[in-house]
Amino acid sequence: AHHAGLFETLRTFLAQSGSWKRTADELFLHVNTVRYRIARVEELTGRDLSRLEDQVDLLLALHSL
Repeated sequence: AHHAGLFETLRTFLAQSGSWKRTADELFLHVNTVRYRIARVEELTGRDLSRLEDQVDLLLALHSL
């Protein structure tokens, strides 16, 4: 269940072009929760979501699921 929240947060974060606030608003979360979840995704994947290349790689990976 926890990973489902990470997937949904990542999907929304990428769809919102990396906007913490828009992601939080769409998911009805506090911005700090979004930041924590994205940091967790980065930790689990070894990717840096401030890098466009890593955003694209993860977006493509999500679309292939």
